Amino acid sequence: MGVCKDDRLTFLNQHGYNVVRLPREGIVPLGVIGIDNKSKTWLGTIDKIWKSSEAVPPLNEPNAVGNLKGQSTSDLKLSLGLEILANALSAFGATSPSLDTAYKNAKSVSFVFKDVESLGIDPFVIGNFLASGDLASKNPVVKRFFSGQKHVEALIITEVLQAKSIGVVGKRDAGVEVNVDVPAIQQTVGAKVGVTVGTSSQSEVVYEGQKLLTFGFKAFSIGMENGEWNIKGVEPDAEHAFAIGQGLTSVVNKDELVDIDFGTAKPKAKVKAKAKAKSKSKSKESAHGRRNNSRKPGKVRADQLRQKRKRARAK
Repeated sequence: MGVCKDDRLTFLNQHGYNVVRLPREGIVPLGVIGIDNKSKTWLGTIDKIWKSSEAVPPLNEPNAVGNLKGQSTSDLKLSLGLEILANALSAFGATSPSLDTAYKNAKSVSFVFKDVESLGIDPFVIGNFLASGDLASKNPVVKRFFSGQKHVEALIITEVLQAKSIGVVGKRDAGVEVNVDVPAIQQTVGAKVGVTVGTSSQSEVVYEGQKLLTFGFKAFSIGMENGEWNIKGVEPDAEHAFAIGQGLTSVVNKDELVDIDFGTAKPKAKVKAKAKAKSKSKSKESAHGRRNNSRKPGKVRADQLRQKRKRARAK
C-alpha cells in the first residue's frame, strides 16, 4: 500500500533524491539507515561493521547542484513548518530556535534551500569496498538489519544534499506573504545564525548557519540472497523520507543481546494456546453457572408455595 502524496516528503523525488524530513548535520555517505517495518533508524556508517581489504572509500569533492537552485517545498502547515525550522536552527546553534511569535500572523510557510552542494562516493567504489570484505560483527543490531528478515532492510547512503542557509516565507490566506521583524528574529536566534532578507522576495527571511545540514540523500539497499551480498536500487519516494532525532534507539532489550530468535512463530502459538485454554476454562465456568441457576419454573413456584404455607402456620 503506497503513501499518499505529501509534498514535504517528495519535493526532491523528481531530482532523484529522498527527503530528510528534519535537516541536520551528520547524515553522510556510507551511512546506514535501518528500516524495520515502518520505523527508520540511523545505525552509523558501514565501515564500522564491515571488514575489507580495501581502504574506506574517501568522499568526492563537493559539487554545486544547479538544478536545485530556488527549489522550495510546498506551503506547509505553520506548526509543522516552524517545527522543521526550529530543528534546523537548533542544528545551526541558535540560542532560541522557536519563532512562534515572529510568524504569529502566518498560517503556512515554505522553505528554499540555498547554495546546495552534493557530497558523495561513487557506487562502484563502495561496491569494491563491499566486495573485498564481509560483515565483521556479531552485534545484534547488525543481525537484525542484515539477515534478510521480512520487512527489514539496510540502506547504504551514496550521496547527500547539503546546505547551510534556508530561506523561509510565511503566508496568510490565499498565498499572501507575511512580513516579519528581521532584527527581532536575529535577537531571538543569537549570533551563531545569520538572519537577512532574501533576494527573491522582501518577505523571505534567510537563516544561515556555520554548519552544512543534510536535507536529501540517495541510497541502495543491501541484503544476503543465496549466500551472497546483493544490492538493489531505492526509488525516491515518500516511504523513504527519513527523520532522525538523537541517534540510535533501543532495538533489542539489554537482556537479549546474545541469542535472538528472529521470525519464529512459536511465541504466537503459545499465546494462542493460552488464549484457547483460558476460553475453554471460561466456557466451563459459564456452563457450571447455568447448571446451578437452571431450576425449572414449576419447581420454583412449588418451593415458593411451601414457604408461604410454613409462614402461615407459624402465625
